[in-house]
Amino acid sequence: MVKKKYDWWTRNYQNRLLIFGIMLTGFSIYQLPTIWTFKSNLTQIKGTLRAADTYVTNVTDQSGHNSRKSELIIYINGRQQKFYLAENIGNEWRFDKYEKISQGLKQADSVTVWVKKSEVDEYEPEVFQIDNDKTTLLDFEKVRTDKSPLTAFMLLLGLGSIALFLWLRFPNNFNRILRTNEKTN
Repeated sequence: MVKKKYDWWTRNYQNRLLIFGIMLTGFSIYQLPTIWTFKSNLTQIKGTLRAADTYVTNVTDQSGHNSRKSELIIYINGRQQKFYLAENIGNEWRFDKYEKISQGLKQADSVTVWVKKSEVDEYEPEVFQIDNDKTTLLDFEKVRTDKSPLTAFMLLLGLGSIALFLWLRFPNNFNRILRTNEKTN
């Protein structure tokens, strides 16, 4: 009787490990198109600035942990679109990066926002670069590579969790595969 209880708990934790691995792998695969976006896949949306506002808001996750989120919202004249950027800033009260972008946009005669060609007609496309008539305020390479280390870590952790599940659930088959590979080397 004790063995069955142990088996149930063991399988329960193994299933949790598998679900964790699948979720991490899925989320990291979801992030890959952003990392693999090239400048040739982007298009420019040009116009004059209607509004550029920054906000810092408090956010609370499901476990009750509080932090702050900085947001930049841009509207361009003649476009029925909202260009939105957000970043978690922890417990900081200010986030100068979005303030500088907002000030640079307000001082410019024209604004250029770079988005994916496939998202040009969406209400809230993902923003990859922001330029004013004088300079680049938000660089494409910075946006593209911001998520790279986290995505790679989540992909490796997810695949490792799935591999650990397979090794725990099917140790004989897993060891047989490893021994076969050792013999061929």
